[in-house]
Amino acid sequence: MNRGSMTGRIRAPRVRGRIGAVLAAAAIASTAACGSGSATLGEREPVVIAISIAAPAAAPIFLADALGYFKQEGLNVEVKQIANNSLQIATSQVHYGQISTHTLMQSASEDIGLQAVCVTQVDPSYILAVSERTWKQRGLTESMTLREQLTALKGEHITAVGGGIVNPGPKLLEALLDKNGLPRNWIGVLSMGGAAEATAAFQNGQVGVIFQPQPQPDQVLSHVPGRILYSIADSPLFAEMDNVAWSEIATSAKFAAANPDLTRKVCNAIGRANNHLDDDPERAAEQLQGVLPVEPEILKKAMPTYKWARDARMNPTEFFDGVKVLGAMGMFDQASPESTTAAYTAAYQTGTP
Repeated sequence: MNRGSMTGRIRAPRVRGRIGAVLAAAAIASTAACGSGSATLGEREPVVIAISIAAPAAAPIFLADALGYFKQEGLNVEVKQIANNSLQIATSQVHYGQISTHTLMQSASEDIGLQAVCVTQVDPSYILAVSERTWKQRGLTESMTLREQLTALKGEHITAVGGGIVNPGPKLLEALLDKNGLPRNWIGVLSMGGAAEATAAFQNGQVGVIFQPQPQPDQVLSHVPGRILYSIADSPLFAEMDNVAWSEIATSAKFAAANPDLTRKVCNAIGRANNHLDDDPERAAEQLQGVLPVEPEILKKAMPTYKWARDARMNPTEFFDGVKVLGAMGMFDQASPESTTAAYTAAYQTGTP
């Protein structure tokens, strides 16, 4: 089974080795500049929470800030957009940040002290869509089964911001192909530097297939005619993804241990935002307008496709069961048992056993 990048240009272990070298260098630089990262936060010092991109996946952080949940916990929070923020989080250059489970477990294999303290998104929902041009050129029809449609797309490509090593989407696509009896490299991956570049690639015909969570498929298809073929949400093909943690709030394990009350308050606020998103996604979409760069109607349609961990809680057994599911898809190298266990804690979640 091919568990490397679908592009075939880079072998995963080599890239992960480079990631480890970068992380190690960042840790040394941070230690020299900031100390060990274990000092408690000053009373008036703002709490910095990082996101990688202003997208619906980061909605709990934006809502907790906009609706005053952080302030009600007595926190002065500053939300910053920082690409590849796991480096800054692990080395305490920022206090907290949202990361994917995919990134968390890659970092665990490097043993850099990054620790998830509560859960945001669960049950990822990715959409497979094609342009109208690809639909016609490949002879696709409504009467075809999913496997027949995927078979007809041999040699097509999707885009992935950061490529298949950084972005977990390509691994989900590999799993989808595998579940349909097709080679994992049946549909390739083009690495892109950002969402705008990925969208442009579809619009100009460089790629004819999308495999992304909402709202990107609807955003792209609002400009380029196309069709949605499949969604993994509630699909029996991905039944094992039920309640799998997809993203978390993370910090340095040392920082969390030195600031337990602060960490608990951050998780409390995120939990309230998660609950609001689950209970009233349409209202949440209205409250996110102007915060997220998405057209109001598309955002309103997108938000109900996301699922969130109730109260931002998940016990370690559930979390690590989900890690096994993602690991079986080849999303990351398995870390040592000690490093894996240290990558997640429910100690700062109110009421989690």
